[in-house]
Amino acid sequence: MNVFLKNFIRVYQQLKWLIWPFVLVVITILATRIFVSRQDAYFFINKLHTPAGDFIFPYITELGSTAAAVLISLLLLFVHRRAGIMLATAYLFTAAISFTLKALIGFPRPHRYFASRLQEIYFVPGVPVLDNFRSFPSGHSVCAFTAATVLSYYTKNKYLCLVYLALAMLVAYSRMYMSQHFLEDVTAGATLGIFFSMVWLSIFRGKTGQLSGQ
Repeated sequence: MNVFLKNFIRVYQQLKWLIWPFVLVVITILATRIFVSRQDAYFFINKLHTPAGDFIFPYITELGSTAAAVLISLLLLFVHRRAGIMLATAYLFTAAISFTLKALIGFPRPHRYFASRLQEIYFVPGVPVLDNFRSFPSGHSVCAFTAATVLSYYTKNKYLCLVYLALAMLVAYSRMYMSQHFLEDVTAGATLGIFFSMVWLSIFRGKTGQLSGQ
């Protein structure tokens, strides 16, 4: 067994508390998609708007932004230098994969996909809605789940893995809530974020210590 595979298995063992709940969520989504179309899933979520959600989710979505990636990495550097470097480089690695896929696939965002049905869609007041061919995968989801994976890897308090997962899932949901992405986009983004963060951690395993959980 080569060194990378051994490291990948060890990384997986440290991330079980994150991975298995996530796997259950993905299985549920895939099972649902057998019976529910992309359009039906989108409009179902679009009908779930509330005044509280319209206020909260534009802030939650920022946890998956480039600004948040920079800020979280810098803050982590003060707590654990190696972990901060690992998170920053993992962000760069997964973002490069995300941007490449966006360019290659070129799938339209909901606003463009439903151009003839915009009158049926509820848009969150004050939130600019993107209208391009960069919907798949969701970059914010990739970013949020990259952070959740790296932070979960370093924490000794494994219950925090569930907190990181919940926050990342809220970011992913916010992208659908604000009509920026489809369910497939955020599911793929989340999966890519976790998997390629594990790859990155496996490559550099042994060069970093652990970050104590709070």
